[in-house]
Amino acid sequence: MNQPAIRLERRAHAELGDFPIDAAWSPDGRILLVAGGAGALTWLDTTNPTLAPQRIGEHAGGALALAWQNGGQQFASSGQDGEVRLWDARARSARVIHSSATWSERLAWSANGRALAIATGRELGIVASDGTARVRLPPQAGVIAAIAWRAKTNELASVGNGGAYVHRLEPEPVTREYPWQGACLTASWSPDGRVLASGMQDGSVHFWNITAGTQSQMRGYGTKVVLTCWNAASRLLATAADAMIIVWDFSGRGPEGSEPLQLDAHTARLTQLAFQPKGSLLVAGARDHRLTLWRMTQPQQPVDADMYGDEVALLRWSSDGTQLAAADRSGVLNVYGVRQ
Repeated sequence: MNQPAIRLERRAHAELGDFPIDAAWSPDGRILLVAGGAGALTWLDTTNPTLAPQRIGEHAGGALALAWQNGGQQFASSGQDGEVRLWDARARSARVIHSSATWSERLAWSANGRALAIATGRELGIVASDGTARVRLPPQAGVIAAIAWRAKTNELASVGNGGAYVHRLEPEPVTREYPWQGACLTASWSPDGRVLASGMQDGSVHFWNITAGTQSQMRGYGTKVVLTCWNAASRLLATAADAMIIVWDFSGRGPEGSEPLQLDAHTARLTQLAFQPKGSLLVAGARDHRLTLWRMTQPQQPVDADMYGDEVALLRWSSDGTQLAAADRSGVLNVYGVRQ
């Protein structure tokens, strides 16, 4: 039985004039924030087809990260000026809540929007939603490469050289170590909170089944694995190390001993990979200037694609999965709707 066709419908377009470093959607999917490599923080109203970019601030030397509060009216930004700022989205005004000589390259809000995690070098700090300091954890052995909150819990994972750490923040901070030789580059929790997966510097994917207390590793990648993401059902883990997308199936007894699904449509290294929230679509972008959209129930070839003038540097789904923001290195940004 043929499934209905799915297409990406280009709804809005903007020229940012800067390399996009990060982006964040407002919870209602109306506003898209973009952090630029030159430092600008750009506000785009996606209900306007022309987008009309508005600069609302700047981090001297360059912006690094953005994170919008889940279900809230605040967002955080960080930059090479060493500052982390907490913004009131309604007033578009900010105040500095953290300052350091070391850059804060990782920001993440908890699912309930009550806590913001800030990774600065080897240190991990937690601030409350009002910006006050809440917890500062002991420094890790190496630089923190990625952080991610575990769904429906007050637990936060951080990874880096030597393995992973899972921090439970309440009632008292407790850290569990999951050591592994090698450098972890990504941190991806399955949406059901069972499995923490990490792409590795040594060309493998390591995962810890926190619920079962087991761990395993998938090898065979030709280079370091810099992209990992889960589908909404916690069944599929998509990974990429070069031009091939490798998808592991965690249903049943998998993925140990099973053959992964290989999605082959790009001719250069993958730069972006993202499963649709609350949906079954996977979107990918690469250095071949191409964006591809995949339906996992029919993975033989992409269901749609688009071309850019430079490598795809940014892909972000809105929280309801109905909109996709994509941008290339030159700052050309498109907002798509999913049509079927």
